[in-house]
Amino acid sequence: MKKSMSVLSYVVAGAMVFGSAGLSHADDLKVSGFAQTQVALSDEASDKGCANPAGTAGTTNCSELQFGASAEVDFERTQGPVTVRVDLDFNGTGNNIATAATPGGLQIEQAKFDWAIPAGTDLGLTLSAGIFNSPIGFESQDAPDKLQVTNGQLFGMLPSNLAGVQLSAGTNMVNGSLIFANDWNSPDPTAAGGHGEENSFGATLAITPMPEVGLAVGWLDSGELPTEATLDVVLSGTIMPSQDLSLLYALEYIADEVNTGMGATLHATHGKHGLTVRYDKVETDNVAAEPTTLTVAVSCGMTSDNLKAVLEWKQTDPDTVASSTDAILLQFVMLF
Repeated sequence: MKKSMSVLSYVVAGAMVFGSAGLSHADDLKVSGFAQTQVALSDEASDKGCANPAGTAGTTNCSELQFGASAEVDFERTQGPVTVRVDLDFNGTGNNIATAATPGGLQIEQAKFDWAIPAGTDLGLTLSAGIFNSPIGFESQDAPDKLQVTNGQLFGMLPSNLAGVQLSAGTNMVNGSLIFANDWNSPDPTAAGGHGEENSFGATLAITPMPEVGLAVGWLDSGELPTEATLDVVLSGTIMPSQDLSLLYALEYIADEVNTGMGATLHATHGKHGLTVRYDKVETDNVAAEPTTLTVAVSCGMTSDNLKAVLEWKQTDPDTVASSTDAILLQFVMLF
């Protein structure tokens, strides 16, 4: 009960902060979010044992039939041309919500403002500042937006969030942005090896002449060696063979100074149900191994629009003497 109350206190505290800025009125403030819980039905990668002193070395599997949970609460308010948004993430461990003494806990995913500059209304000119989701990359980080349960290898080659400013503009067919942020490869500039005087510069350009095809290019540099600059290219589109069936495809290419990643995603949607097949591969300079992953996920919308179940099978091939491993995850995503 104390753990639940601690989470509630975070939410109440957040509401009090917003209230001090005049954001607590129900007709002004939008509150939304989601929670997800998942269980590992099978995890061959953990068959060789885990860091559990009570188990038998080499035989204990600490992942299979174990549950985990996370949640996000989002606050948003628009006043005139300015929208303020704060996203709070809560990660669970064991039977409790994580605290400062255990892994996870409360994190700020986003804390930003978006200012629609009046002088650039025709171009959708917007200035954003704070901590915001990175606009570069195909895969999403939040459970309701993902096409599967877990992300592919390419997701880790790009930042999930950035801290800085972004100037974006565009139309329905063409849009782009300029980014100036903290060095994304050095989250703690005060730590040993941190880049306190370095920043990341980036740019995005997306061209979507029609729903069936679109091209998005993102570039982001870094002061952290050896991955000084990262290029991401995504070719994607949506095809609708019938009114009830839609097919999303995406081909992604990522390259930095030492790594090259390639991914392909096909997602079919029929009503509230979906099927995703994703394959990705990463090559590293001077490293013979080229790990690959194959993911197949089936999502099923429940009777309510705010609940869905996702069953994922994932095979990881390390491309070494070690054999491939399979994992099966079951996830429930709940919206509110």
